Amino acid sequence: MTLTSLITGTPDAVIDPPHGVIGCSWCGLVQRLPEQSGRGVIHCRRCDAGLERTSGRSIDAALACSITMMVLLIPAIVLPLMQVSILGAINQSTVGDGVAGIWSQGWPLMAMVIGAELIAVPILRFGLLTAVLLMLRLGRRAHWLGPAFRITERLDEWATLDVFLIGCVIGYSRVAPFLPVHIGPGGWCVLAAAFMTMITRATLERRAIWRMIGPDASEMDGPSVACGACDHIAPLADEGGHCPRCNAHLWRQRPYATMRAFAFTLAGFIFYPIAYLFPMEVDIEAGNAHAHSIITGIMQLLQAHLWPLALVIFIASVGIPLFKLFGISWLILSSYQHSTSRLRLKGKLYRIIVGAGRWSHIDVYTVAVFLPLMRLPGLLSVQVADGMPAFLGVVVLTMMAARVLDPRHIWIAAHEGHK
Repeated sequence: MTLTSLITGTPDAVIDPPHGVIGCSWCGLVQRLPEQSGRGVIHCRRCDAGLERTSGRSIDAALACSITMMVLLIPAIVLPLMQVSILGAINQSTVGDGVAGIWSQGWPLMAMVIGAELIAVPILRFGLLTAVLLMLRLGRRAHWLGPAFRITERLDEWATLDVFLIGCVIGYSRVAPFLPVHIGPGGWCVLAAAFMTMITRATLERRAIWRMIGPDASEMDGPSVACGACDHIAPLADEGGHCPRCNAHLWRQRPYATMRAFAFTLAGFIFYPIAYLFPMEVDIEAGNAHAHSIITGIMQLLQAHLWPLALVIFIASVGIPLFKLFGISWLILSSYQHSTSRLRLKGKLYRIIVGAGRWSHIDVYTVAVFLPLMRLPGLLSVQVADGMPAFLGVVVLTMMAARVLDPRHIWIAAHEGHK
């Protein structure tokens, strides 16, 4: 297969026998899916992205998991996560306490971001997902199903209760050596919700759901444009309009996507040194202040012989943000240079960046859990320092950079440079 056929998707890139015609949202290649026989994953022939899993997925299981999540979310949010006793005073930590504590210390924007990721987004995501799956299970095909399911997919990476669980574990490990700490009912609900979040992802097959909402095209008649949200294809003349299945804008490549990704990435580079040079928090004990940065936090875990947690923090809080910044920068530079080399590697790199971004929240969530526990007026308190909002800025900016960057542009730019 020639480079041109790989990039442009000429007839030798069409997969037979025909089942449905879709456009890969990762590279834009319009192709036929094979008949779903056997077990495994159907991969895009051009970029090797997984298009559909042919086994292990069930709408009934996904619906059951989503309903269970809705049952668990409210107690996970409002009930105590942990409880400690300090000189006879009982302190409890809830999700709301952490958000309110950050707000009261003069960081309202950071509190709103954390509150959205831990409260509003999970409720909206699983509420919409439950409604969509229930309607499909009942055989209903309402016009709002496509836009609603598209929103649930976009919200998935921002619904971070599974990441929050790791923050709770690290917060527990910081308190347990010094104070008696008890896991509250909210903590057990967070544990169950995090597990159900992962099970929901494992049982939900997005391609099958999209096919139930609206069938894939059966033929490729002339030039076409692929929807970047649901993989539906439409005539090229419809570019700039709305997808008939999910109502997203139809673009061969999103306008100004690379420029926007560059702006977010540049902002991330600006915040990065601040996040590591300044402390994340300041612990005040009997008038003595002790500043803690990400690096000192890792060292404390190592000194407590908790090297697995130290490794998790190092990878999530130091390695992943830097990897994302340089990875996105390479993809942007390759697009501008119309590079034709290592296209599949770049596609895989982009998918890793999108999947790994959310896990960098761990340090921020650890402070949000820890802050309400360590509070005794006049004797003990935890203050959010300048490094924490800067670090959250790096995490959010890199996630936004990855999402606004259109991966299809890598292949289109390579094709233009090859001409």
